[in-house]
Amino acid sequence: MDTQQEQFEKTVNVFINSVDNYFTYLTKQSVSTSAPYVKDANEVMLKECTGMIGISGNKKGFIYISGGMDMYRDLIKTYVGLDNPSTNDMLDMAGELSNVVAGNVRQTYSNEFMITVPIVFQGSPTKLKFPDDVPIYVIPIKWNQHEAYMVIGLK
Repeated sequence: MDTQQEQFEKTVNVFINSVDNYFTYLTKQSVSTSAPYVKDANEVMLKECTGMIGISGNKKGFIYISGGMDMYRDLIKTYVGLDNPSTNDMLDMAGELSNVVAGNVRQTYSNEFMITVPIVFQGSPTKLKFPDDVPIYVIPIKWNQHEAYMVIGLK
């Protein structure tokens, strides 16, 4: 295995550990992940609610976590105790999740890994396009019977 591939796999594992730590801390329930796989830049893996973070520095790209509204509703109910969160509450939770996960990864890589403020959206925006020259990995996540995607594109 070449050094670049080993480095990327190490980074993916840092993301997986970060998302698992987030869910375990907030909900006392771990996530399960399936094997990461490469996706085509034209294939968008989105659910109902997504939080996306841009990455710059020595590593460039993005990460997003996309899940159903029910997942974010359950996260809010478990963590905040709010039974009927609004759509904006759930979008905020999506941004919070992606921001904390990316922020924890940034702590591992320091200045070579700069992150943006989260962008949140519902559904599938028509203008969302991924760069063709960045490998994009999808990591399926399952928490409390909910399925989500963590998608990482880094160069």
